[in-house]
Amino acid sequence: MGGHIFDIIIMLLGAAILGFFIGWLLKNNKISELQAYIAALEDKNNRLQAVYNQNERLLIECQTEKRKAEAEKQKIEKRLIECEEKLTLSDIELANNNTENTSQKIVSSPKTKLKTKTKSKTKTKVKTDNLTKIEGIGPKIASILTENGYETYKKLSKANPDKISKLLTEKGGKRYSMHNPETWPQQAKLASEDKWEELKKLQDELKGGRKK
Repeated sequence: MGGHIFDIIIMLLGAAILGFFIGWLLKNNKISELQAYIAALEDKNNRLQAVYNQNERLLIECQTEKRKAEAEKQKIEKRLIECEEKLTLSDIELANNNTENTSQKIVSSPKTKLKTKTKSKTKTKVKTDNLTKIEGIGPKIASILTENGYETYKKLSKANPDKISKLLTEKGGKRYSMHNPETWPQQAKLASEDKWEELKKLQDELKGGRKK
């Protein structure tokens, strides 16, 4: 009887030891799986971080290029305005030269002067306004407008800016495409109503006839 009890105790101890060993093995296997999973997550996180850093660098480069492009755009706009101002001055000088040449011809040819006076008597005198008082309009542009039916402030005030722009390009060439007549009708309206102070205030807000 005592021998059987001893055998049972030995068997129970063996079972307990075996169970403990199996549990230990399973526990170690689970820990290994968790460690592998954590390592995979860390690897994925590192790859995502690398992609994020790359995108951040690209964003910084794009912002830098944008700032450069905006700076270049401002330079081009500044040069364009300077060119328009030079062209306006050139128009004025050209008109002055033409006036001087015409005066010399009239002085040197008295007969021509008499004929011109005689002819002018037979023509109906058309009222014209000094369109060069409109900012953005030089003598050459004023002559184009006058020759095409916009000889007064009132007529110019009713003009369509797009139509004026097209007229300048057709009559003056491509170089006149840079002129923007957007504010000309508004300026002409004030001039036609003799609102010179208001016109001056408006022109102070303009540059080359354009809104700043």
